Amino acid sequence: MTFRLTAILLLLLCVTKTNAQRDTVTLKLYVFDSYTQKALSGVSIINPNSSATNATDANGLANLKINKTDTLFLFYPGYRTTKFMITDTVARAEYSLNISIEPLTTGLNQAVIIKAPKTLEQIEDERKRLGLTPKELDRPIIQPFTSPISALYEILSSRAQEREKLKKQIKEDDRRRIFKELLHYYNENELIDLPEAYYDDFIDFCNLPLEFLKYSSDYEITKTVIDNYKKYSRLSGIQK
Repeated sequence: MTFRLTAILLLLLCVTKTNAQRDTVTLKLYVFDSYTQKALSGVSIINPNSSATNATDANGLANLKINKTDTLFLFYPGYRTTKFMITDTVARAEYSLNISIEPLTTGLNQAVIIKAPKTLEQIEDERKRLGLTPKELDRPIIQPFTSPISALYEILSSRAQEREKLKKQIKEDDRRRIFKELLHYYNENELIDLPEAYYDDFIDFCNLPLEFLKYSSDYEITKTVIDNYKKYSRLSGIQK
Protein backbone atom coordinates (compact mmCIF):
# COMPACT_ATOMS: atom_id res chain seq x y z
CA MET A 1 0.00 0.00 0.00
CA THR A 2 2.82 2.35 0.90
CA PHE A 3 4.68 1.52 -2.32
CA ARG A 4 1.54 2.17 -4.37
CA LEU A 5 0.97 5.54 -2.67
CA THR A 6 4.61 6.51 -3.25
CA ALA A 7 4.33 5.64 -6.94
CA ILE A 8 1.20 7.77 -7.32
CA LEU A 9 2.88 10.74 -5.62
CA LEU A 10 5.93 10.41 -7.88
CA LEU A 11 3.68 10.29 -10.94
CA LEU A 12 1.82 13.42 -9.82
CA LEU A 13 5.15 15.16 -9.20
CA CYS A 14 6.36 14.31 -12.71
CA VAL A 15 3.12 15.57 -14.28
CA THR A 16 3.28 18.81 -12.27
CA LYS A 17 6.91 19.36 -13.25
CA THR A 18 6.15 18.69 -16.93
CA ASN A 19 3.23 21.14 -16.91
CA ALA A 20 5.38 23.76 -15.21
CA GLN A 21 8.04 23.35 -17.88
CA ARG A 22 5.41 23.76 -20.60
CA ASP A 23 4.18 26.96 -18.97
CA THR A 24 7.69 28.44 -18.92
CA VAL A 25 8.52 30.60 -21.94
CA THR A 26 11.38 32.81 -23.10
CA LEU A 27 10.60 36.50 -23.36
CA LYS A 28 12.69 38.82 -25.55
CA LEU A 29 11.87 42.37 -24.57
CA TYR A 30 12.75 45.73 -26.11
CA VAL A 31 11.93 48.84 -24.05
CA PHE A 32 11.99 52.39 -25.42
CA ASP A 33 10.91 55.95 -24.60
CA SER A 34 7.42 56.70 -25.93
CA TYR A 35 8.40 60.29 -26.81
CA THR A 36 11.92 60.03 -28.23
CA GLN A 37 11.60 56.40 -29.43
CA LYS A 38 15.09 55.80 -27.99
CA ALA A 39 16.07 52.53 -26.30
CA LEU A 40 16.22 52.64 -22.51
CA SER A 41 18.96 50.77 -20.65
CA GLY A 42 18.71 49.76 -17.01
CA VAL A 43 14.93 49.43 -16.96
CA SER A 44 13.94 47.05 -14.15
CA ILE A 45 11.65 44.19 -15.21
CA ILE A 46 10.01 42.98 -12.02
CA ASN A 47 8.08 39.74 -11.63
CA PRO A 48 6.21 39.88 -8.29
CA ASN A 49 5.17 36.23 -8.62
CA SER A 50 8.75 34.96 -8.53
CA SER A 51 10.45 38.02 -6.97
CA ALA A 52 12.83 37.99 -9.96
CA THR A 53 14.19 41.30 -11.26
CA ASN A 54 15.98 41.70 -14.59
CA ALA A 55 17.25 44.82 -16.38
CA THR A 56 17.50 45.94 -20.00
CA ASP A 57 20.99 46.25 -21.50
CA ALA A 58 22.55 49.24 -23.28
CA ASN A 59 20.33 48.56 -26.29
CA GLY A 60 17.12 48.36 -24.28
CA LEU A 61 16.98 44.58 -24.62
CA ALA A 62 16.39 41.82 -22.07
CA ASN A 63 15.94 38.05 -22.27
CA LEU A 64 14.21 36.24 -19.44
CA LYS A 65 12.34 33.08 -18.54
CA ILE A 66 8.82 33.58 -17.20
CA ASN A 67 5.57 31.75 -16.70
CA LYS A 68 2.95 32.51 -19.37
CA THR A 69 0.52 33.64 -16.69
CA ASP A 70 2.96 36.05 -14.99
CA THR A 71 2.21 39.76 -14.85
CA LEU A 72 5.35 41.88 -15.15
CA PHE A 73 6.12 45.50 -14.28
CA LEU A 74 8.59 47.88 -15.89
CA PHE A 75 10.17 50.38 -13.50
CA TYR A 76 12.53 53.21 -14.46
CA PRO A 77 13.13 56.44 -12.49
CA GLY A 78 11.32 59.38 -14.08
CA TYR A 79 8.93 57.12 -16.02
CA ARG A 80 5.47 55.82 -15.34
CA THR A 81 5.53 52.25 -13.98
CA THR A 82 4.06 50.00 -16.67
CA LYS A 83 2.26 46.67 -16.26
CA PHE A 84 2.09 44.03 -18.98
CA MET A 85 1.58 40.33 -19.57
CA ILE A 86 1.74 37.92 -22.49
CA THR A 87 -1.59 37.37 -24.23
CA ASP A 88 -1.61 35.07 -27.22
CA THR A 89 -4.05 32.46 -28.43
CA VAL A 90 -1.21 30.50 -30.05
CA ALA A 91 1.09 28.55 -27.74
CA ARG A 92 4.74 29.47 -28.25
CA ALA A 93 8.02 28.78 -26.51
CA GLU A 94 9.38 32.27 -27.24
CA TYR A 95 7.83 35.73 -27.38
CA SER A 96 9.23 39.07 -28.57
CA LEU A 97 7.67 42.29 -27.30
CA ASN A 98 8.41 45.96 -27.98
CA ILE A 99 7.11 48.14 -25.14
CA SER A 100 7.25 51.91 -24.81
CA ILE A 101 7.12 53.59 -21.41
CA GLU A 102 5.99 57.14 -20.80
CA PRO A 103 8.19 59.74 -19.09
CA LEU A 104 6.51 61.62 -16.25
CA THR A 105 7.69 64.85 -17.87
CA THR A 106 8.96 65.60 -21.38
CA GLY A 107 11.88 67.73 -20.18
CA LEU A 108 13.73 70.37 -22.17
CA ASN A 109 15.83 67.98 -24.25
CA GLN A 110 13.04 65.68 -25.34
CA ALA A 111 10.61 65.96 -28.21
CA VAL A 112 7.44 67.68 -27.06
CA ILE A 113 4.10 66.28 -28.16
CA ILE A 114 1.34 68.82 -27.65
CA LYS A 115 -1.73 67.36 -25.95
CA ALA A 116 -5.02 69.03 -25.22
CA PRO A 117 -4.97 70.09 -21.56
CA LYS A 118 -7.39 68.21 -19.33
CA THR A 119 -10.29 70.00 -17.73
CA LEU A 120 -10.51 70.38 -13.97
CA GLU A 121 -13.41 67.90 -13.99
CA GLN A 122 -11.30 65.29 -15.81
CA ILE A 123 -8.44 65.78 -13.36
CA GLU A 124 -10.86 65.48 -10.44
CA ASP A 125 -12.08 62.11 -11.74
CA GLU A 126 -8.45 60.94 -11.84
CA ARG A 127 -7.80 62.32 -8.35
CA LYS A 128 -10.63 60.19 -6.97
CA ARG A 129 -8.90 57.06 -8.31
CA LEU A 130 -5.58 57.87 -6.63
CA GLY A 131 -4.24 55.04 -4.48
CA LEU A 132 -5.68 52.25 -6.65
CA THR A 133 -3.11 49.64 -7.66
CA PRO A 134 -3.27 46.55 -9.92
CA LYS A 135 -5.04 43.60 -8.30
CA GLU A 136 -2.05 41.42 -9.21
CA LEU A 137 -0.14 43.19 -6.43
CA ASP A 138 -2.73 42.52 -3.74
CA ARG A 139 -1.52 40.36 -0.89
CA PRO A 140 -3.08 36.86 -1.06
CA ILE A 141 -5.80 36.28 1.49
CA ILE A 142 -4.44 34.17 4.36
CA GLN A 143 -6.96 31.40 4.94
CA PRO A 144 -8.06 30.58 8.52
CA PHE A 145 -6.44 27.13 8.28
CA THR A 146 -3.08 28.59 7.25
CA SER A 147 -0.44 28.05 9.88
CA PRO A 148 0.95 31.15 11.69
CA ILE A 149 4.41 30.35 10.30
CA SER A 150 3.11 30.30 6.71
CA ALA A 151 1.26 33.57 7.24
CA LEU A 152 4.36 35.21 8.69
CA TYR A 153 6.45 33.92 5.80
CA GLU A 154 4.07 35.48 3.28
CA ILE A 155 4.22 38.86 5.05
CA LEU A 156 8.03 38.88 5.32
CA SER A 157 8.87 37.10 2.07
CA SER A 158 10.64 38.81 -0.81
CA ARG A 159 7.51 38.44 -2.93
CA ALA A 160 5.44 40.40 -0.44
CA GLN A 161 8.14 43.04 -0.15
CA GLU A 162 8.39 43.32 -3.94
CA ARG A 163 4.62 43.75 -4.24
CA GLU A 164 4.56 46.48 -1.60
CA LYS A 165 7.51 48.24 -3.24
CA LEU A 166 5.73 48.26 -6.59
CA LYS A 167 2.45 49.44 -5.10
CA LYS A 168 4.24 52.32 -3.39
CA GLN A 169 6.00 53.28 -6.63
CA ILE A 170 2.78 53.19 -8.67
CA LYS A 171 1.02 55.42 -6.14
CA GLU A 172 3.91 57.88 -6.24
CA ASP A 173 3.93 57.86 -10.06
CA ASP A 174 0.21 58.62 -10.11
CA ARG A 175 0.55 61.35 -7.47
CA ARG A 176 3.21 63.16 -9.50
CA ARG A 177 1.38 62.65 -12.80
CA ILE A 178 -1.87 64.17 -11.52
CA PHE A 179 0.02 66.98 -9.78
CA LYS A 180 1.65 67.81 -13.13
CA GLU A 181 -1.73 67.78 -14.87
CA LEU A 182 -2.92 70.32 -12.30
CA LEU A 183 0.16 72.46 -12.94
CA HIS A 184 -0.53 72.33 -16.69
CA TYR A 185 -4.09 73.47 -16.01
CA TYR A 186 -2.97 76.32 -13.73
CA ASN A 187 -0.42 77.46 -16.31
CA GLU A 188 -2.98 77.36 -19.12
CA ASN A 189 -5.36 79.48 -17.03
CA GLU A 190 -2.58 81.88 -15.96
CA LEU A 191 -2.93 81.11 -12.26
CA ILE A 192 0.80 80.40 -12.14
CA ASP A 193 3.70 80.86 -14.53
CA LEU A 194 5.89 77.85 -13.86
CA PRO A 195 8.14 76.38 -16.60
CA GLU A 196 7.73 72.63 -17.04
CA ALA A 197 11.42 72.12 -16.27
CA TYR A 198 10.64 73.14 -12.66
CA TYR A 199 7.65 70.82 -12.16
CA ASP A 200 9.47 68.01 -10.37
CA ASP A 201 11.36 70.37 -8.08
CA PHE A 202 8.16 72.28 -7.28
CA ILE A 203 6.29 69.04 -6.50
CA ASP A 204 9.05 68.10 -4.06
CA PHE A 205 8.88 71.60 -2.57
CA CYS A 206 5.11 71.36 -1.99
CA ASN A 207 5.33 67.80 -0.64
CA LEU A 208 1.56 67.35 -0.82
CA PRO A 209 0.53 63.80 0.17
CA LEU A 210 -1.58 61.58 -2.04
CA GLU A 211 -4.49 61.80 0.43
CA PHE A 212 -4.57 65.60 0.14
CA LEU A 213 -4.80 65.44 -3.67
CA LYS A 214 -7.45 62.72 -3.53
CA TYR A 215 -9.84 64.08 -0.91
CA SER A 216 -9.44 67.88 -0.95
CA SER A 217 -11.69 70.20 -2.94
CA ASP A 218 -10.52 71.97 -6.09
CA TYR A 219 -10.51 75.23 -4.15
CA GLU A 220 -8.33 73.84 -1.34
CA ILE A 221 -5.82 72.34 -3.77
CA THR A 222 -5.69 75.45 -5.97
CA LYS A 223 -5.17 77.78 -3.01
CA THR A 224 -2.45 75.56 -1.53
CA VAL A 225 -0.59 75.24 -4.83
CA ILE A 226 -0.75 78.98 -5.55
CA ASP A 227 0.46 79.84 -2.03
CA ASN A 228 3.35 77.41 -2.44
CA TYR A 229 4.08 78.77 -5.91
CA LYS A 230 4.48 82.30 -4.54
CA LYS A 231 7.00 81.06 -1.95
CA TYR A 232 8.79 78.82 -4.44
CA SER A 233 9.07 81.49 -7.12
CA ARG A 234 10.76 83.87 -4.68
CA LEU A 235 13.15 81.25 -3.30
CA SER A 236 14.05 79.78 -6.70
CA GLY A 237 14.48 83.17 -8.37
CA ILE A 238 12.13 82.43 -11.27
CA GLN A 239 10.10 85.48 -10.26
CA LYS A 240 12.03 88.64 -9.51
